[in-house]
Amino acid sequence: MNEETSQKRENISLIYKPLDNHPDYHLIRLLKKRKKQQGIMPKKSILEATKAFWLPIACLNVDTYSTEALEQMFWESIAQLNAQQELLWNIVGKALSLEKPQMTAVSQAMVSHNQKENLLFDESDESDENIYSGLEYDETGIL
Repeated sequence: MNEETSQKRENISLIYKPLDNHPDYHLIRLLKKRKKQQGIMPKKSILEATKAFWLPIACLNVDTYSTEALEQMFWESIAQLNAQQELLWNIVGKALSLEKPQMTAVSQAMVSHNQKENLLFDESDESDENIYSGLEYDETGIL
């Protein structure tokens, strides 16, 4: 038996058909539109958005991953979630002319021991300033 056939696999399938009076209907239309315009498959968009939040949680109590791998996974997820937050702000927040709240403090839990010396706190009042999260995205989603 070769190594590939001895590995376990998990499968998930999703068929979802919301009615046109439900917000999820418009989500599915947007995902399909991105596929047509940019070649981004809806399944890939859904998986990437889901993994950004759930992957580190799912892997936390599995003996397969080292502390270093889990920490890297955690910080990559934080960067992806920050990019999603920036995208949401830049599209929806600005379209609704919402005032962006200013961050005044950073939770110690969010700052790794190695990064504490490298933090720079920007106290400027430029609410339209984009904070670069490390991920590239356009007006329709993370690239």
